[in-house]
Amino acid sequence: MTQPTFIIEPIPFVTTRPQTGSTRTRPPRVFRVFTIPGFARLLASEALFDIGAVARTAAQSWVMYDLTGSNLWVGLASGMRSIPILVFPVFAGAIADRFDKRKLLAFVRIGLAIVSIVQAILLALGIIEPWHMLALALAAGTVVAFAMPAFWAYLADLVPARSLSRATALVMMGQNAGEMAGPVIVGWIIASAGADWAYAIIAGVYLMGAVLILNAPKGRYAASESEDKPTYYESLKQGIAYARQNPVLPWLFIMICSVNITGVAIFPLMPEYATKILDVGPVGFGAMSTALGVGLAIGSISVAILGLPRRVMPTIIVSSFIWDFGMIGFGFSRIYPLTLALLFVMGIAGMFWMNAITNLFQREATGEMRGRVMALYSIGMGLFPLGWTFGGTLSALIGNEPTIIVSALGGTPLILLAMLLTPGLRRS
Repeated sequence: MTQPTFIIEPIPFVTTRPQTGSTRTRPPRVFRVFTIPGFARLLASEALFDIGAVARTAAQSWVMYDLTGSNLWVGLASGMRSIPILVFPVFAGAIADRFDKRKLLAFVRIGLAIVSIVQAILLALGIIEPWHMLALALAAGTVVAFAMPAFWAYLADLVPARSLSRATALVMMGQNAGEMAGPVIVGWIIASAGADWAYAIIAGVYLMGAVLILNAPKGRYAASESEDKPTYYESLKQGIAYARQNPVLPWLFIMICSVNITGVAIFPLMPEYATKILDVGPVGFGAMSTALGVGLAIGSISVAILGLPRRVMPTIIVSSFIWDFGMIGFGFSRIYPLTLALLFVMGIAGMFWMNAITNLFQREATGEMRGRVMALYSIGMGLFPLGWTFGGTLSALIGNEPTIIVSALGGTPLILLAMLLTPGLRRS
């Protein structure tokens, strides 16, 4: 009798454990942001924009002082640039929600390039006057006012929500780098080739930024230019109604306005502390600014690597608390190394605060309302120069230390009050 034959095939060994040499290591999350289509172009374009903006401000101050020999004229030029940033973002936000944000951002960069070219020509011909500088500063400020809502709205359109905090941190890191590199670059160009060439090169930087942004994708939400759209007046009404009906946005707007007006009084007082109180002179003053700047950079890197938690209000409270008590410590410190350490820690806390508050504004905006919501953010951030005025004026009236204490009261206590009155913020 024939015995049956059994064929036993080997069963492959299956394991869920990674085998040596068979797996690919995923890059850290901060680098995964660069795999998002268009983000690298947007980041490079914004870095060029920030370098150009800071370099242009430095060149403007130099040329105006060279023309007039007056700090008053230098201040007037800066003030002229700031006025439109307080007035136009509301309209800019409505426009950003109606048209392709990339084209709007490219228009801003091209507009600033044209302003810089005009200044270069006037300088080369030797016919520039102080009133030219004031008019061109006003024109540049008007153009820049249309950039802020469009940029932050476009960033949220382009980057998924889970990666938004890291993307925002990388953008702010680029802004800090621009603030450090811009004045150095423009100072070297003015010294070696003249202010006219400085403005011409700045124009080229802006144009490179325009090319980069036009080659980025539209993002998840992009308004169609062929679809029926409400009028500008109706768009503004819709934006105001949306903000009023949202339980969180009004308090976010109050918080960012309060902090930028009353919570930054330390900045106009730093020169006096360096020269009269700590007696460290201009070099020591530069080191104080550097300590704050390094803290801001470390804060940006930390957020980029770690990200922000899903609930960001605890981050806002803790960072605000650190900033306020660091500011009080600065006001009463008579020990220079302690002052540097406090400024460094304040820089780290300040960057966490800025990333968290920006993230909250972006979360509270739907795609079609994002430009108008970020206009509120832009207005609040645009109040920062008034914070310098507030701090300097109050210090002249009541003294440095009381001014610092009043400034601190505009931060953490108001945020705690907002959380107490708004359940939506407690959940944010």
